[in-house]
Amino acid sequence: MKICLHTNWEIIPKYIGGTERFLINLSKDLKALGHEPFIVCSSKTKETYIEGIKVLGRFIDDFSTKEYPYFSSAFIKNEIIGEKYSIDSLKRISAYTLRQLEGIDADIYHFNSFISASFIPVKPNYVVTNHENNHEYDWYWGEGFFNFLKESVFNKETYLHEYKNLFTPSSFYASYFSQAFNINVNAINLGVPLNTFLIEPKENELKKEYAFDSDEIVILLPSRFQPFQKGHDVALKACAILKNKGIKFKVIFTGVKKSSEKYRSGFDDIVFKYNLQKFVKVITFPEIQEAYRNVDIVISPERYCSFGLSISESLSLGIPTVLSDIPTYKEIATGFNHAFFFKNESPENLAEKLIEVTNNLKRFPYEAVKFRMKYDLRECAKEYSAIYIKNALQSIEI
Repeated sequence: MKICLHTNWEIIPKYIGGTERFLINLSKDLKALGHEPFIVCSSKTKETYIEGIKVLGRFIDDFSTKEYPYFSSAFIKNEIIGEKYSIDSLKRISAYTLRQLEGIDADIYHFNSFISASFIPVKPNYVVTNHENNHEYDWYWGEGFFNFLKESVFNKETYLHEYKNLFTPSSFYASYFSQAFNINVNAINLGVPLNTFLIEPKENELKKEYAFDSDEIVILLPSRFQPFQKGHDVALKACAILKNKGIKFKVIFTGVKKSSEKYRSGFDDIVFKYNLQKFVKVITFPEIQEAYRNVDIVISPERYCSFGLSISESLSLGIPTVLSDIPTYKEIATGFNHAFFFKNESPENLAEKLIEVTNNLKRFPYEAVKFRMKYDLRECAKEYSAIYIKNALQSIEI
């Protein structure tokens, strides 16, 4: 079965971002099941392969008034949605999506955004998964966007109420959107590609490479560099508390790329304010697995998240993980002994939990296996595959 997975964002070989990683990893597992998955995204690279998955770039020239180094939120906001969102904005992004799919032959078309599908007439072989939550909607597309979308969908001004196959990665947001939109949204959990994230012996290569002291605890925050969502400020303030208590540690931050450099000055201001220069390292890893092999603790002080791929990765490897008590994290990690929750937005409580973990520092191989059994990405691929087959057959019957 030919499965077209669509995103309006660009996917490039060195991609960073949960949705992009999910689409590549899901495609690999769908391929293993016997499907023919491929991805269509916004790009001027007409065809490439990423980890064995065909990625087709479709860029519609008349939607853009200037050049962009790559196509992500800035392109969509400036050129398609516009400075002030409206029903016409939703119609434009759906029109752009349909133009991208012109001439694309597939048995199933899997859209990965409510807004990209909002004005696409429904067909039985259309599936929609939404990866943005209400906070992300407002951040990317403008303050108040989510309330505007909520009212539009609730009042049946879009086509979303006609879709029978709407999904989100978490039960929390499935319930949240179902109530907000007055439509039926179901959950299919994401998961970890287990063949990629193998449980491996802990290493100390980073300590050697960066001349860390042998008795320093290495803490990792593996999320993309967006402090307003990912809570880098909370992490740094907690680190200041650890420093004042005389705890020997280094904290590593990852996920820095060109689009996130604008947040770097604010981050550096906090580092200097608390005199943390000797405690903080910002490192870009070719593969995040290298970081996981070399750290003692993973932290995620995220303020809001549609699922939680990074914390899923660390938990699947048995690494003690200290994470904010936001709804999706509690949904994923409750019941696992190596998940330690702290009060969201509280650097003091984060520091307390880190001290608690450091007093009995170890990895949790049995908990890792339990987590991997529950959050295996192959299970996600199987659930979608069953939906694809059912919908494809309905499409043929019509």
